[in-house]
Amino acid sequence: MSDNTKKAQCKHCFHFFSKDSNSTLKHHISHPHCEALKRVAKSRQSSMSRDRSILVYNPNVLREQFAGLVIQRGLPFNHFDDEQTMRVFQNHLQPKYNHVSHTSLKRDAMKLWVTAKQAIIDGFLNLNTNVNLTTDVWTAPHGLPGSYICVTAHWIEPGTWQMMKRVITFEDFPAPHTGSALAKMLRNVFVKFNLENKIMSITLDNASNNT
Repeated sequence: MSDNTKKAQCKHCFHFFSKDSNSTLKHHISHPHCEALKRVAKSRQSSMSRDRSILVYNPNVLREQFAGLVIQRGLPFNHFDDEQTMRVFQNHLQPKYNHVSHTSLKRDAMKLWVTAKQAIIDGFLNLNTNVNLTTDVWTAPHGLPGSYICVTAHWIEPGTWQMMKRVITFEDFPAPHTGSALAKMLRNVFVKFNLENKIMSITLDNASNNT
């Protein structure tokens, strides 16, 4: 302290105590006399995080985290749509937790995708350099229906000279996979991502339709 005395401080409300007042500090937290902990008890939506700070439960943030986890780990949308999982969360983690259905999780994942896509589009709009593309088309294996196209953008970030890449298209590409159909698809990608005047090269494999 500024007066050269040593004090203990509550991590929750930041109240100071004498450095030798462990029992007083324990009493302050456990009853609680601590104003911060009183707010936690009153709201019933908060708890203590691992670093002993106040953690406020936000169901919207939780759903967003679930959606991100499903995307990153390739989990099914019904991964959290389970009564037993819901009971575990409610009984041991957060009583106010409501289960996230597969329809809600799919909707949340699509929102994240739309946001990320728009960020890439806006980034290309302001990008002051050329972009190279690689693309490929393939048919689903093992006799499964459907065929797909993937387009990846590559460029060097002007400010840092860092090599960058982003998958900008991954979608159905129905037959026939003619050269004109491929050109039309790529043209749509250029327009959608503000790349019409920024393409330096397009790399494909040696399939005859690419010629």
